Amino acid sequence: MAKILVIDDEVIIRDRLRSLLLLDDFEVYVADCGTGGIKIFDAENPDLVISDIKMPGMDGIDVLKRVKAKNKITEVIFMTGHGGVDTAIEAMKEGAFAYIQKPIDYDELKIEIDKALEKQGMQVKIDSYVRELKKNVDEWEETFNCVNDCLSIHDEDFNIVRTNKAFTDTFGYTADELNKKPCYEMFGCLEADISQCLNMISRGSKKSCAKEIYNQGLNMYFEVTASPIFNEEDEFKGTIHRFQDITQRKVNEDNIKASLEEKTLLLREIHHRVKNNMEIISSLMELHIEDIEDQKVIDMYNEMKNRIRSMALVHKLLYQNDNLSQINFSEYTNDLVTDILGSRSVDPAAVSVDIDINKDIFIGLDTAIPCCLIINELITNSLKHAFKETKSGTLHISLKDLGQKSYELTVRDNGAGIPDGFDINKSTSLGLKLIRTLGEYQLGGKIEMNSNHGMEFKLFFKELQYKKRI
Repeated sequence: MAKILVIDDEVIIRDRLRSLLLLDDFEVYVADCGTGGIKIFDAENPDLVISDIKMPGMDGIDVLKRVKAKNKITEVIFMTGHGGVDTAIEAMKEGAFAYIQKPIDYDELKIEIDKALEKQGMQVKIDSYVRELKKNVDEWEETFNCVNDCLSIHDEDFNIVRTNKAFTDTFGYTADELNKKPCYEMFGCLEADISQCLNMISRGSKKSCAKEIYNQGLNMYFEVTASPIFNEEDEFKGTIHRFQDITQRKVNEDNIKASLEEKTLLLREIHHRVKNNMEIISSLMELHIEDIEDQKVIDMYNEMKNRIRSMALVHKLLYQNDNLSQINFSEYTNDLVTDILGSRSVDPAAVSVDIDINKDIFIGLDTAIPCCLIINELITNSLKHAFKETKSGTLHISLKDLGQKSYELTVRDNGAGIPDGFDINKSTSLGLKLIRTLGEYQLGGKIEMNSNHGMEFKLFFKELQYKKRI
């Protein structure tokens, strides 16, 4: 129920208006002068004031001024039987809602009352929206300035239109210096490739994008992330940039990189020294061979020497390559076969070798050494026994990738083959015992041996998986 205050020095008008307003369910207060009206206004805080203009003492214009000073939202409707256009203009300038001539037509007055109350209701809602909006803006502003990372909002023309406290504190710019300042003047990004501008990239992709920058003046590294801003009509309005200080991270990365390079150098040196030590052992064995006359012992020493050299070759490839934990198995097998044939003075024209191994197969050190020893034993065995009578033949070596780190190693020759009923599990040959131990027990694989126009050896195995040592 709306409250209405009626101020008029004529009792008949006051009582008539009071009666009519009560019939329309208004809460009505009356006063016979301006001073009395202001006292009632202070006590009851009415929603609307209907006042005569010409009154003894405090006139209607003074009443209007005092009402607006106390509550700007309260509307005042004037009624008078005196005064002309100048009075009406003065009343409207001071904020009167309406001006009605006496005698009062209540229907006309009621229309103005309804409009005044409707306007007042709308104003109350607007004021409520404004307060809520201001509250939200204040909360956003507080959150915006509480972010530790530097934040800046850029318009579509690269101008910086807003920054948070961390930004101004970090880069040392005042609010006036930042007002509509193009970002490329601050960071010099247009001196480089314009296509790398984050504003342009995010505008085209409609997605966030990032890059690292170095601020020479601050001696700091930042990771800058730009997120595009589009309105409801999908029009690009600018970007919000987030500057994350990554200086310490860059320092840590440089320290880790230096430490890694140092460890890589040491590991490479270890492989190199292991290879050298194995070659020294091989050379010492050659010296012993010179003093031995028993051919059987000499052959044994040579076989041991070849095994050592095959392992040394693994370490040689490791320290020569960038990858210190895996070897290219195709490259290794080619080098190993060449080394074996050379050490046994085999005529390349007599024994041809077919190697079928994908160049993209890399195998870890723990798996590669058993494999290389197996290949060494099988090739040596073929040269000693398969081609004993013919002195010539063909060797075939292949490694198939079966997926999920599983492989099939095949070594085949077209020599004399193996005797009927041969059982590798019962063989007394050191080389075959070594093949079985390495293949079945160390690699956990499965061995198949067939004799059909020669000897064919197959080993099915998985690459060994150990916990990372570092």
